[in-house]
Amino acid sequence: MDLSHRLTRIFLRGADGRRPVNGDHPLLERDPHWRDLVLFHEYFHGEDGRGLGASHQTGWTALIAKLLQQSGASLGSAGTAPALAPSRATEAR
Repeated sequence: MDLSHRLTRIFLRGADGRRPVNGDHPLLERDPHWRDLVLFHEYFHGEDGRGLGASHQTGWTALIAKLLQQSGASLGSAGTAPALAPSRATEAR
């Protein structure tokens, strides 16, 4: 559970309103057309969480989407992040 929590925090906005995955990228942090775009990077900086490597990964980092979905209800109630809609794969089950 702690690992899931720590991984999802890379992608969620913190108290300062920034997503660690975006690093200091101003377009992804402030532009209204880009600020809700979440990229799944190949790997992440170990101390600050910024995304590194390719930003179009659909492999292991896509697991984060599932972790966010599973914990979405509790995060949404805390005001940190909204619950995510179920994926089509989940709906088919």
